Amino acid sequence: MFNHSLFLALVSLIILACHTSKEDSIFRIEVDNSLSLTQKIDSVSFLIRSDSLNAYLYFQRAELHLKNSALNLGSIDLERSLELDPENTKYWFRLGVLNFSKQDTRAARDCWISCAALDSRNIDCRLNLAEMYLAVGELKKGQKLLNEILEFHPKNSNALFLTGNFALMSNDTTKAIKYIQSAINENQYFFEAYDQLGVIYSSKKNRLAIDYFNSALRLNPNRFDIHYKVGMFYQTIGFYDKAIKAYVRVLELSPSHELSMHNLGAIGIFIKDYQSAKKYFSMAIKHNASFLEAYFGRAYTYELMGDVVSSESDYRTSLLLDPGYLPSIEGLSRLKSQIKD
Repeated sequence: MFNHSLFLALVSLIILACHTSKEDSIFRIEVDNSLSLTQKIDSVSFLIRSDSLNAYLYFQRAELHLKNSALNLGSIDLERSLELDPENTKYWFRLGVLNFSKQDTRAARDCWISCAALDSRNIDCRLNLAEMYLAVGELKKGQKLLNEILEFHPKNSNALFLTGNFALMSNDTTKAIKYIQSAINENQYFFEAYDQLGVIYSSKKNRLAIDYFNSALRLNPNRFDIHYKVGMFYQTIGFYDKAIKAYVRVLELSPSHELSMHNLGAIGIFIKDYQSAKKYFSMAIKHNASFLEAYFGRAYTYELMGDVVSSESDYRTSLLLDPGYLPSIEGLSRLKSQIKD
């Protein structure tokens, strides 16, 4: 059957190809919102049939496959691009990213090494390679790469940030803070750096953590994970009102965030608001019927409220999930002592 819409799309692509370079013409395909992903793929496939040795066409189809979550098809096209144009660093870089996303770190490493060897000025390949070394714990190799980058580009914010993370992996918090702060000084929109320093200062119970988390939230106010970290910090230092506010905000942004429910329950116990504690532990259990700590928390709440039957039921349920869970074993023991008395 004749596909009229595909025919029109192909005609428009052929006309574009006549008036622009090969790379520009395919880029126009990608940003044409009138075409679906499938139509774009079909359109590029049509052009490939007419120009089967054009590496860039395979690269563009690979990008479309990846947007369509077809990783294997994307990988095949990227490899074909490199067969036709083996010195193109962009192709090596992208294949490395794809391999890394598939958790094939060795293949990703080989791609980025090839990319870096082809172009000594290509920072992206070296940065990704360094980040991969960080992920797999090869700290010396990664830091060597970063040192090379910083020697020629001392203000590269990504290299500074990664150097800080390598320092963290080596338990050198002072160095980590220095380099991550330097990354922020070079790029005041570096969300991950603000987040990381917030986490570091949280571990020190230093209220600078809130300043860094707030800076991250100014860049992305709807990141519920940052609000959760704010809640955790305030809960740790005993500022329960502020912790409650942060966790409630988490639940506004992510209504099924069971850890916030659990923590609100725990705060309820600390402030002796047992009805609130019961409410939030029950919410957590409703969202996750295997949430061991939430069953324990509710059991302990019932115990404090004097509801022995409900408390025993939740303690026993938690022990079905983990027969060796000591807090619940001790809780049942306390209940038995109360009954005897």
